[in-house]
Amino acid sequence: MNSALLLMIWLLPLLAATLARQRYAHWLLPLAALPALLAVAVLPVGTAVSMPWLLLGSELGLDETGQVFLGFSSMLWLVAAVYIAGSRDAIAAGGRFRVFFLLVMAGNLGLIVAQDMVSFYFGFALMGLSAYGLIAQAASRRARRAARTYLAWTIAGELLLFTAIISLAASNGGALTFEALQSIPRSPLTVLLLIAGFGIKLALPLLHWWLPPVYAVTPVAAVAVFSGVMIKAGLLGLLRFLPPGEATPAGWGTLLVVIGAATIFFGVIAGLLQNRARLLLGYSSISKMGVLTTGLGAALALPTAAPGIVAALLVYATHHALAKTALFLGLGLVERSGLQLSLLIGLGFLALVLAGAPLTSGALAKSALSDSLSQAVPVLVTLLAASTLATTLLMVRFMFLLWSRRRQGIMPLPGVPLSAWLVLVALILVLPFVLAGVDQLMINVIPVSLGLLLGLVAIRVGYRVHPVLIGGRKRAGIQALSSHLRAAFRHELKKKRFENTLQGIALAVAAYQQQAGEWLARLQCRTESARRPLIGALWLGIAGGLLGALAAAT
Repeated sequence: MNSALLLMIWLLPLLAATLARQRYAHWLLPLAALPALLAVAVLPVGTAVSMPWLLLGSELGLDETGQVFLGFSSMLWLVAAVYIAGSRDAIAAGGRFRVFFLLVMAGNLGLIVAQDMVSFYFGFALMGLSAYGLIAQAASRRARRAARTYLAWTIAGELLLFTAIISLAASNGGALTFEALQSIPRSPLTVLLLIAGFGIKLALPLLHWWLPPVYAVTPVAAVAVFSGVMIKAGLLGLLRFLPPGEATPAGWGTLLVVIGAATIFFGVIAGLLQNRARLLLGYSSISKMGVLTTGLGAALALPTAAPGIVAALLVYATHHALAKTALFLGLGLVERSGLQLSLLIGLGFLALVLAGAPLTSGALAKSALSDSLSQAVPVLVTLLAASTLATTLLMVRFMFLLWSRRRQGIMPLPGVPLSAWLVLVALILVLPFVLAGVDQLMINVIPVSLGLLLGLVAIRVGYRVHPVLIGGRKRAGIQALSSHLRAAFRHELKKKRFENTLQGIALAVAAYQQQAGEWLARLQCRTESARRPLIGALWLGIAGGLLGALAAAT
């Protein structure tokens, strides 16, 4: 019975995909997610099934890490499936969308229960390649371009991972299970291939170029599972392939800490420059993946503290998955029916959750991560506090962008998608009080309060200088910044009016922000124009690494 349930986790979505184009087949979507949710509830940790006849010998099982990932992933796939099934959106209700949605689900849930490298890679590739169909649903030029961009980066990541798998198998005499690889030393090249391959899925800086165009055009239900569930496959892959211990040199952990810290603030800064709520939430996901990468790096650098850090990372990943999926689904309701009071209140609460406000799951996640890091690397606790403040600023910007939509037309809210969203919001509200006491949730008071204050001041000052921005002279870059700053301080010296100084500084920063946004747009255009040579170079590099691994194997 247990073995059959493990098989049904990935087999039922595959079977449902064959029927997904039939009439009324949209209700197959939530049905396909039920075996995974049932497995979390009834299967004990350690349940396993061996299939020597499949994929060079597949091993499926449920360990502690897999149980946590399977728990929140199956829940969110179920919520997103109900959201889609009850939607009358022509794109989301289309047969092709349902087929690709189920294939992505099968790949994602399958890689979670995979206990060997080949099965994991099969699920990872199925998830990544099938997501192309979700992105390309909108028959627009932007959607096709975004889908091609995503596909190029996905193929590059999977080839990097494939090369690393060959190298690991060759160094272990052909053993493919994760258990057999626990004590096998990783070469620097193998570790680099793994970080780069999974880093593309995590959207680390310089590997994130696929994310903005994808989030801009993909149906919102698909974006929700992208940000909440699929991006976590990169974290799970690093936990599977780079377990803390002697197998992975500590220096790579330090590198991951540096990369993660840079990712945190890169995501926040890039998010603050966005004028679309979708893209802002996308860059917020990049920032949160930076937090997880930092924690994983600390676990690799300090193997003795690794069990506590990994447990905290699982709590943080669960919190982010639930909150971010709910934010995107709520944003989808706003895009469809307009900004209504119930949606504004719900999204405001979710924004506080993501920021880590007291008495929320965000406070619980950051408390767990701070406690584990304080014993290992105390300086990272300060980094977490700074990230909390930065995320709060980002969420203030998000709510401001929502509020700017208030004058759009109001439509009736769809019943089933709204119900699915409200259930998820209620779960997020109740979950921290089930897992912890009130005293454990009273953290982040100062950074969240300071972030809210700074965000509100920025909005207030921005409103005051807005007419000046509209009618003012256009200057570029550093010239605008220096000019407005000089004017601001001249006002201060002559009139002794602090308000004029604030307005001048805000005007200068806004002008420079506009210039920075234009620079980033030009950089993205250049990146898109150079994509083919870049991918070609990646292909050549991967082919060289593959040949080297094959030579080592022989």
